[in-house]
Amino acid sequence: MHKRTAAALVGLVSSLTLLAAFSVVRVAGQVAPAKGVEVVARNGMVASAHPLTSQAGLEILRAGGNAVDAAVAAAFAIGVAEPNANGLGGEGMLVVYIAKPKKAVAIDYRSAAPATAAYPKTVPATGHQAAAIPGTVAGLTAVLERYGTMKLPQVMAPAIKIAESGFVVSSTLAAAIADNFEEIVKNEPLAAIVCPTGLPLEAGATLKNPVLAATLRKIAAGGRDVFYKGEIAQAIAKEMAAKGGFITREDLAEYRAVEREPVRGTYRDCGIISAPPPVGGLAVIETLQILEHFEMGKMKPFSTGHVHVVAEALKRGFADWGAFVGDPGFVEVPLAGLLSRPYAKARAAEISLDRISAKVAAGEPAKYTSPSTTALSTVDSQGNMVALTQTISDFFGAKVAIEGTAIILNNEMKNFSARGVNEMAPGKRMRTTIAPTILLRDGRAFATLGTPGAARIISTMTLIISNLIDYKMGIQEAIEAPRFFARDGGGQEANALDIEERLPAETQAALSAMGYNIKRLGAFDLFFGGAQGIVVDPKAGRLIGGADPRRDGAVVGY
Repeated sequence: MHKRTAAALVGLVSSLTLLAAFSVVRVAGQVAPAKGVEVVARNGMVASAHPLTSQAGLEILRAGGNAVDAAVAAAFAIGVAEPNANGLGGEGMLVVYIAKPKKAVAIDYRSAAPATAAYPKTVPATGHQAAAIPGTVAGLTAVLERYGTMKLPQVMAPAIKIAESGFVVSSTLAAAIADNFEEIVKNEPLAAIVCPTGLPLEAGATLKNPVLAATLRKIAAGGRDVFYKGEIAQAIAKEMAAKGGFITREDLAEYRAVEREPVRGTYRDCGIISAPPPVGGLAVIETLQILEHFEMGKMKPFSTGHVHVVAEALKRGFADWGAFVGDPGFVEVPLAGLLSRPYAKARAAEISLDRISAKVAAGEPAKYTSPSTTALSTVDSQGNMVALTQTISDFFGAKVAIEGTAIILNNEMKNFSARGVNEMAPGKRMRTTIAPTILLRDGRAFATLGTPGAARIISTMTLIISNLIDYKMGIQEAIEAPRFFARDGGGQEANALDIEERLPAETQAALSAMGYNIKRLGAFDLFFGGAQGIVVDPKAGRLIGGADPRRDGAVVGY
């Protein structure tokens, strides 16, 4: 289910060298990587959720760009090739590691609430009122200006080419279009992109988007200002006013990407650098630091004990994330307490090895305070890294494209809470679980990781990192390993455990006997996201990349 197919294409240039064993199939004159193959290279690498996106980043690396240049190129390109998941009308967060002088920063380009947004009842999931102020263009241009080496027109050229020339629709994209067809056809500009004949595009069809190509050209020429202050801003604001949306010219003009200090922690012998509030990196680190108090490496992978302990740790990470994490511009997040090792030890002590916790409440991190939805990864020859996650929230976001621009709007407003630290306020950024992460060993960055997947981002990132460190898996094996998901909740929800059906049968039976309410999903289920990652092997001078078969992921390197 949701396996990569031959429609997941990569147009590799003839001079590209893949040093891994690499079986291929040819489709429409292009080349598709076989599932389950780790890709090895020595100079630079890109791992993303679409083969053409990975190629876009690689072209920039080969042209002399650094990891930031490649990430920006890939991020603009993925907005074209994965219109269901992200794009110019969306938002994101990225973490950059600069090898010299070993500096890490996070760029927050999360969407924000329009100043006049108000909902007498519930926030709609679709339509113009569902959209928050987009941050993608601000974030990508900001990181390029500060840490890249190339100009915007050069790094945007691959995205423009993909939009103009078109690309083959994968089974994953075709399924997303079909699943959302009834809502898509309500908006003519969106339907014109993915249902041009009045019916959903099918796998194997070619999707061309000349309107989006024209919009990308305007941004390449005019930079962020054309989007937030110029003619694109005018088009967005005009349509919002006509359709009852809240985003105004003033909202767009005032929006800024924010450079933040990443959250940091440790797991075993590794340092962790991840995305800070208002997103999920803190929950990933807290969960791992709870797990550090258990001998995970001595537990058989995906045994009953392994799954149970991880599930219990995840419940506590989620409970604290829900209680304390919000936009740091509006609320004080007790970072030092949540990330402290004594606090993790106290939370670990709550876990019983033979009993499921009832509803897990938030802890008291203040006692431990001292004065203190697509993903892609890039690595360059200097050891610089980027881990990036961006989204439009639900597939096809608000199910609205701005006429004359092909910009598909997010539906992030529903991610605010009715009350508490994540309550809506003008200009506030809503909380989400995205968690692009970089791992360190011996003071050097050795892995860059990320995944989409809504709440499963936190569980997926936790599992992949544990697979790498506790079980010494390779990156592809760590990504492909069976996944499961649990979070805090009351009643029946406290026992809920979503699993991929590949989890060992004996483990499933034992977990059911413990009282877990198991929901079995597909063998490689899109519910659990689509992770990408790159690991550096400094001794061998190699980069090793893995991509997720749950999505149309691909790794390329040279």
